[in-house]
Amino acid sequence: MYQEQGADVAVIGGGHAGCEAALACARLGLKTILFAISLDSIAQMPCNPSIGGTSKGHLVREIDALGGEMGKNIDKTYIQTRMLNTAKGPAVHSLRAQADKFRYKETMKLTLEHTPNLRIRQNEIVKIHTEALEGSEGERKITGVETATGAYYPCRAAIICTGTYLNSRCIHGEYETLTGPNGMQSARGGLTENLASLGLPLRRFKTGTPARVDGKTIDFDKMTVQEGDAHIVPFSFENTADGIRREQKPCYLTYTNEKTHEVIRANLHRSPLYGGVIHGIGPRYCPSIEDKVVRFADKERHQLFLEPEGENTEEYYVQGMSSSLPEDVQRDMLRTIPGLEHVEIMRTGYAIEYDCIDPLFLEETLQIKTIRGLYSAGQFNGSSGYEEAAAQGLVAGINAAMALLEKEPLKIDRTNSYIGVLIDDLCTKGTNEPYRMMTSRAEYRLMLRQDNADLRLTPEGYRVGLISQERYEAFLQKKAMIEKEILRLQQTRALDEEGHSHGLMSDLLKHPENTYESLAAWDQGREPLPEAVWQQAEIQIKYEGYIRREEAAIAHFHKLEKRQIPEDTDFLSIQGLRLEARQKLNAVRPLSVGQASRISGVSPADINVLLVYLARKNSMKEEGEDTK
Repeated sequence: MYQEQGADVAVIGGGHAGCEAALACARLGLKTILFAISLDSIAQMPCNPSIGGTSKGHLVREIDALGGEMGKNIDKTYIQTRMLNTAKGPAVHSLRAQADKFRYKETMKLTLEHTPNLRIRQNEIVKIHTEALEGSEGERKITGVETATGAYYPCRAAIICTGTYLNSRCIHGEYETLTGPNGMQSARGGLTENLASLGLPLRRFKTGTPARVDGKTIDFDKMTVQEGDAHIVPFSFENTADGIRREQKPCYLTYTNEKTHEVIRANLHRSPLYGGVIHGIGPRYCPSIEDKVVRFADKERHQLFLEPEGENTEEYYVQGMSSSLPEDVQRDMLRTIPGLEHVEIMRTGYAIEYDCIDPLFLEETLQIKTIRGLYSAGQFNGSSGYEEAAAQGLVAGINAAMALLEKEPLKIDRTNSYIGVLIDDLCTKGTNEPYRMMTSRAEYRLMLRQDNADLRLTPEGYRVGLISQERYEAFLQKKAMIEKEILRLQQTRALDEEGHSHGLMSDLLKHPENTYESLAAWDQGREPLPEAVWQQAEIQIKYEGYIRREEAAIAHFHKLEKRQIPEDTDFLSIQGLRLEARQKLNAVRPLSVGQASRISGVSPADINVLLVYLARKNSMKEEGEDTK
């Protein structure tokens, strides 16, 4: 082993988590080095060629509000953009963009290369070096990382972002390869064994991807065209619609049918998923096509989207048809689908197994509980999805930097962001399958809309140092304009052409059939405003009653969060707690009553017992008694 020039922070992995983590640390002034097993894997999109979607669009806008890069990068490289769920309320509106996946990764790589304080290195990390933390029993701290080629890089913090590469293998039918996604090299140099020796609880998860097919062999006339939106909404709050507008490429909708399902059922015995070849646990909310046919046997058809992989390729992604069936079966089932009767496969779909950590072993900062300076993010934490990975990478990067800079960590909770929901779910509830973000996971989703992500999180991004002074001042100006317009609408009477009053503008706006635009003729003295300003004013007035109700629920949440639990609490010895509750509390070691109440397996009755215990302990402490 020989020593190379070290860094403050080493980022292990160049996927979406690694990119955000490395950029955050470098932009905050720390010497950072990012290791990727292949530089061609940086910001790769091995699965669907899109960013955003239901709830995931919320994550991307929150990443941008905090100063992350994903939203800006997709704004530069999208080939189609659509706002989903517009028939429903604003809480579930979600932006989704098809990416030119080749330009997406090239553009992100170039951003990394041009970022001061950041080095990029193609190599595999096989060992994390640690030493005992002085003055702490059993706790260790990171000292450096070691590559497969024998180089040692000293560092003060490291962030594990291995994605689906750690001890990975790809499988379709009877054929398997010991590779990462898209045939990339797998990380099999010993990092799994090293992490296990450090006491990290590892597990095996699985995900999958559909075939990519040749667009020249698709009959698009038999499918329903899906055009992009004429009204462009950027992901980044710093961009404008006109600034990112470009020609869009269509997607196409088609469906499976009974013939497709017959092919699948006749070949289930050849499926590694049902034959016991795959041992990893797969995502329940993103099942393979064979899993759909088995689990939803009464369903006559499943929808599929043919999505272009880029502007300069004929490859199309068959969204909704993830499969690990043999190659010939994938070909046969695809050719039963309208428009795909003569289709040619370019890349076979596959399942991929990989090693990851039990996220209950993480603090809410995403630091490993027992190793100071070691953080982790993305699919290594048991989640799935580009957006979930990027969100965690950003938080891990910020918190690694805050720790080294001796500043307050970024601790966002489930009341102010989807990122907070994601991290709290992982660290408090854990997951027994690859975790996917959904709007239903957020209790306060009317407050956590994608349109107000900047109002919720930009002050935090500014505090930690990722939002520039110029951007922050523009944000404050926007916020003031929103507040001014709300006040004006609450004080302005609606007047018809004859000058007759029809009540306050704010009251009329609360009627479901009315909108800010439809009431323009009755709103005398209205001045032109940016869409983002009047849109916020409209939403906050229209949903005022519901928002107040959620604000009251959030106040109760924070009340429980303030009830702190001492770090040295011996949960196993608390009388009255059920055995399962003791074990779960001892495993997670919550720092507040609120966090304890969200642990799976801890009931309201257990929380009452815990409250009594804490009150008694606090009383004894005030009286000077021994509380142990």
